[in-house]
Amino acid sequence: MKLFLYVLIFCISLINAQEYTITFFGFPAVDVKMKIDSNKIDFNTKTVGFIDLIWPTSNHYSVEYDLNHYGILEFEKHIRQGSTKYTSSANYSSSDSLLNYEKRALKRIPEIQSIFTLLVQVQKEPVDALDTKWFSMDHDGKLYSARFLWADTSTISLADSVIICDHYRLDIKAEEDVTSLPEQSDYFMDNIIESKAIRQVWVEQSGRRRIIQAAVKVFGINIIARIRHV
Repeated sequence: MKLFLYVLIFCISLINAQEYTITFFGFPAVDVKMKIDSNKIDFNTKTVGFIDLIWPTSNHYSVEYDLNHYGILEFEKHIRQGSTKYTSSANYSSSDSLLNYEKRALKRIPEIQSIFTLLVQVQKEPVDALDTKWFSMDHDGKLYSARFLWADTSTISLADSVIICDHYRLDIKAEEDVTSLPEQSDYFMDNIIESKAIRQVWVEQSGRRRIIQAAVKVFGINIIARIRHV
């Protein structure tokens, strides 16, 4: 029984579940739950409040990745936006270096990441392993590059806690023609790669190294996500 309890506690400790509230014009708009285990991230979004009345959305994204370099092994998303409902998936074949979507196969390096594995990487790697380095990123079948630029050491105040964070800017640039994105994309995937967006991430320096806050400024609108439980 003791051995079982030790194994159970160890397994629970490998799961890093984080919950966030995204605000839009200062109002709660989206609840996010991000769960990271040994080599997989699950990312769930659900609109709340008046946003849910206008643009009801419940999306789930899942990525299995290589522990050595965060490259995509399997990707899947389930999208429910109003009357739009669909599923998309891809898997990586190391034997021929192809990322296989349902209707197409794309030549990609083994280290090809997604926006979600980048969120894992920034929580697991030190500043000097990330700062200024470009990483290849596949996004709905289009090729991008992304990098984290360390900006400063900042403090974020949440409830009664003051958390010291590494503050990064996240740059994303297209590496090919992206004027014809897939017809069935989704709000998050569409807007996170907007060329004029300013993206920022604050990661706690010690302890669990969670993302404490993230912000995107796009079309003059500030969208802020903050962790709910310190």
